[in-house]
Amino acid sequence: MKTDEAKELVHLFARIGAHLDQSVAFVEGCDDQARFLEYRTFVGKLMGDLFLDGMQPLYHRFPELLPDYLGGTYKIPSEVLEPPFYPLNSQPTPKDEETEQGGDGDAEEAF
Repeated sequence: MKTDEAKELVHLFARIGAHLDQSVAFVEGCDDQARFLEYRTFVGKLMGDLFLDGMQPLYHRFPELLPDYLGGTYKIPSEVLEPPFYPLNSQPTPKDEETEQGGDGDAEEAF
């Protein structure tokens, strides 16, 4: 693998991590606390596996691609993270919208 190809994987890992993070905020806004905590634990395990088994070996091989948010020098271009799955702090949550519309929040369970 060449550096340019590794950079594409680094960008993919950054997108996946951002989307997983955003999915946690999404579930927090639209499900009850117990299911949110269960989902957050699930995503944490996924992110741990992604880092340990995918990202860490790649960064070991290409240390110049270690992102600044992990203590490296590589800056992930912001456009790599667009579009977001769920924009954080910019929209009402689905639970808020149901409440505003008079819904009871008992939609089909997702997790």
